Amino acid sequence: VHGGAKAAAIMAEDEEENSQARQGLQELVDHLYHFRDHYFENHSVEDAGKKQQDVQEEMEKTLQKMEAIDGLLEGRAYTLMLKGKALNVSADYNAQSEKLLSKAVKLDPELVEAWNQLGEVYWKKGDVSAAHTCFSGALGHCKNKSSLQNLSMVLRQLHTTSPDEHTQNVMDSVRQAKLAVQMDVRDGRSWYVLGNAYISLFFNTGQNPKISQQALSAYAQAVGAGGEPETKLWYGEEGMVVQVK
Repeated sequence: VHGGAKAAAIMAEDEEENSQARQGLQELVDHLYHFRDHYFENHSVEDAGKKQQDVQEEMEKTLQKMEAIDGLLEGRAYTLMLKGKALNVSADYNAQSEKLLSKAVKLDPELVEAWNQLGEVYWKKGDVSAAHTCFSGALGHCKNKSSLQNLSMVLRQLHTTSPDEHTQNVMDSVRQAKLAVQMDVRDGRSWYVLGNAYISLFFNTGQNPKISQQALSAYAQAVGAGGEPETKLWYGEEGMVVQVK
């Protein structure tokens, strides 16, 4: 009995250690993305040219810190996902990130964040079809706003064989963006994605003024929700610039 109790105590201790390590890794990655997404809150606009390099340096520091604490979690799906996500922080495609995230979804097919990150990696690689598969797959496991936002965007970029097919994709893009907004009306990114979807619909369906008004309304909601603190100039995907007051 004593032996069994001792073994159980050791297992509980290991589990606690694993939980703390996992939390530590998550916090490091969250901090890295906060650094990227809020860069201009701590830097001037003149630093814009340095942002990519600064993010790269922050990523390298984060990965070094992650190596120091991953310990028992090495090779687990969640750890692979977090490392892959850290490598995916830059605007450029990263082959190592693809490798780690692919392994993560094989080990745990229900790890939605790994699917979302892998979809973004494929997107940066230029493989829009594979990105679409990842975001759709993530939604098959769990409805979430990040997959809906990304699916809305990739639908407009999918290769199509006819104008009608593209228009259908654009209409579906609007639907997915609306679903993302419904999940969290305070998320500025969802409103921004919806605005872009409406702009695309505007140019693909005869330039109905009502649709352009819906786009402007979505952009205004995005700014109100703090979607893009860096600028209040919104660039629609057709090259249209919208000033939101």
